[in-house]
Amino acid sequence: MPIPQRYIKNYFRRFADRNPLIDTPINPLCKIIIVIPCFNEPNLIETLDSLFHCHSPECEYEVIIVVNQSTKIDKAITEANQKTIKDFEAWNAKRGMHNPFYLIKALDLPHKTAGVGLARKIGMDEALRRFESIDENGAIACLDADCTVSENYLRSIEDEFCNSDAGIGHMRYEHPFELEKDKQLREGIINYELFLRYYVEGLRQARFPNAIHTVGSCMLVKAAVYAKHGGMNKRKAGEDFYFLHKIVPHEEHITVNGGMVFPSCRTSDRVPFGTGKAQQNWLNQRSQKYMTYDPLIFQGLRTFNVSLKELFNQSIEEWLKNKPEPIQRFLIELNYSEKINSIKSNSKTVEQFRSQFYVWFDGFLCMKYVHFVRDRFYPNIPLITACQKLKLSNSNDPKTVLETLRLIVESDDL
Repeated sequence: MPIPQRYIKNYFRRFADRNPLIDTPINPLCKIIIVIPCFNEPNLIETLDSLFHCHSPECEYEVIIVVNQSTKIDKAITEANQKTIKDFEAWNAKRGMHNPFYLIKALDLPHKTAGVGLARKIGMDEALRRFESIDENGAIACLDADCTVSENYLRSIEDEFCNSDAGIGHMRYEHPFELEKDKQLREGIINYELFLRYYVEGLRQARFPNAIHTVGSCMLVKAAVYAKHGGMNKRKAGEDFYFLHKIVPHEEHITVNGGMVFPSCRTSDRVPFGTGKAQQNWLNQRSQKYMTYDPLIFQGLRTFNVSLKELFNQSIEEWLKNKPEPIQRFLIELNYSEKINSIKSNSKTVEQFRSQFYVWFDGFLCMKYVHFVRDRFYPNIPLITACQKLKLSNSNDPKTVLETLRLIVESDDL
């Protein structure tokens, strides 16, 4: 499918940082480019082997690895990155004539902005340039250098995402906890993935229309959509959450169910949140109860989401009178009246109002609401209790509940 040039030209004029970094022309039949940021990663080759042994799709594909570091970095990390580069060069030389794997050396990034967001942006911008050169609105797939993928990963992207009208998507994922030998780490990653899925399911039950998973190694985006919405941000953490929630109110989203990504279960302290940080927190805490949001928060949010038709037809004051106190307090703190009235005045139908409302009340603002209510009304409760109260499972075993949730939360239907 041709790529709309107006989006591309505007993007490179306003948002792109660098000139083209790969000289080799792209195969004109390429429809998938996988982008992998890599910083101090000892297991990159395992990730690449996983991709290399995938069942080949009908289209051509490429892989772009971005080995990155800031200008202010420890010598040990510099040496680790140099080893990664040498290991890649040796691995790549042995592959023969197959789909190309490229490595970009981004070893001089500004300390202020260096991080996973900028590394993803460098690779995704390059993927956009390459698709633009063949006028192809191809799929840019994000992966991480500590993940592996199922053998049908590439084919599922081609069949379910490339051949769909969706502009943005997300792969299924499962942390391979059964391979983790450390009992505490295994328990930690089971609970962490259960927490991620519980939160999305809570939003679904609350009828929030953009209840999506936001795992960076699972993101998919069409080239034109990437350009249209300003590309990847430079955040050092949470770049995946902000990227997806910036786009999903405006574009069709799809969950690719055929393939699978297997993210790492390891600990990390490099960013303030995410899988690695959650694992480290689990090891550090004295209590072995994993805590999460009370389902009462989602019940209140549902009251809010299902009453937008009434909000469109009533005055804000009248609509708010019978709403739960947490909703009233949160909207008052947001100084909501001016914004909601502006949305109403620019909407001719309730459908337009609903659509524009969720551009404003996006995933980030929704999470702010959840945290606001948690901090002032309903404190965290044990995760397994929360799952039971949300009627996701009657089991007291986190592993059993997780296996149930893995089956029921992969649909985009609300």
